[in-house]
Amino acid sequence: MKKLVSFILLLINFGVAYAQNTPVTTRVINGITVTSANDMMENVSRLKELSTFIHWVDTAGIIQTFKANGPITVFVPNNQAFAKLNPAIIDTLLKPANKQKLTKLLLTHVISGKITSKDIASLIKQNNNGQATFITLAGTKLTATIDTNLNIILTDSKGEQSIVSLFDIQQKNGILDIVTSVLMPSPN
Repeated sequence: MKKLVSFILLLINFGVAYAQNTPVTTRVINGITVTSANDMMENVSRLKELSTFIHWVDTAGIIQTFKANGPITVFVPNNQAFAKLNPAIIDTLLKPANKQKLTKLLLTHVISGKITSKDIASLIKQNNNGQATFITLAGTKLTATIDTNLNIILTDSKGEQSIVSLFDIQQKNGILDIVTSVLMPSPN
């Protein structure tokens, strides 16, 4: 019996020690609390202004990509960003026959690794041309720069730009940043 009690106490102490080494952070976004104890999809699905992204991820059938262990950094367009797209493009992408194109577009918003805004800014400053380049999970290139208002600007392979409006939202499997425009993949 003493061995069992000792073992249980050991497990409790280990649990407490482990919990202290992995702090959980929370952040309130438009009145909704998100926590780093949740994965990307759990938190994104709580935020109404990201509902279009959730719908498109579900349509593409790639929810597991955003629930996986990661780490990943995701630049999620808000609903207003999707509303800027040409309705014909939206209709085309959401057709079952274009699932591969939709998947590529969504993965254009994902970078492997946990990359904070400080990391991005540091990479931009280290580079002589004032920019940092990232390869997305779609295999496309994103270029990050900082504008005169100190905003991080992402430029996709087509030259379109998006501002990171909210950044460094910690997730269990990475970092979530919210952007103001949909990033487009390269045409091939």
